[in-house]
Amino acid sequence: MIATLFLFLFLAGLVFAAVHDVLTMTIPNWVSIAFVLAFPMAALAVGAEWSLIRWHFLAGLIGFAVCVGMFSVGVFGGGDAKLLPAVLVWIGPAATLEYVYGIALTGGLLAIAVLMSRKFVPQNVVPGFLQRTVVQGPGIPYAVAIALGAIWAAPASPVLSAIIAQTTAAH
Repeated sequence: MIATLFLFLFLAGLVFAAVHDVLTMTIPNWVSIAFVLAFPMAALAVGAEWSLIRWHFLAGLIGFAVCVGMFSVGVFGGGDAKLLPAVLVWIGPAATLEYVYGIALTGGLLAIAVLMSRKFVPQNVVPGFLQRTVVQGPGIPYAVAIALGAIWAAPASPVLSAIIAQTTAAH
């Protein structure tokens, strides 16, 4: 039951961040903070050892350093630079390559779709709530790719796969 709650909260956080980014081109800081604070409780709930939890936090810390560098050269927005490593804490080092691959693949497709929509979709057919993303630009709502990358990598993550296993076993 508790694993189901943590899985729901993790997925809800990803969806919220993605939708908020599409609508506003921002990601609230509290989303990233909530991911980092909730992870140890979720990991302990499925029987993870503290040593594994520390490795997950180290992966997030390294990811944060990389993302700060990417932010400083204008590759990422500030929200993306905080959300990606916060989610990486949940993904952990064992699934980092899958996570990065999932983000790169879906992010590339997302960028193509957004850039094509900005070029070819008439402004008057885009609903007002999507104007900033689809018509005005200039950024890409990368939380969508971060969320999809996390879902892509979840089965390879020891903690997330344990949460998924306990959730499916309970139902």
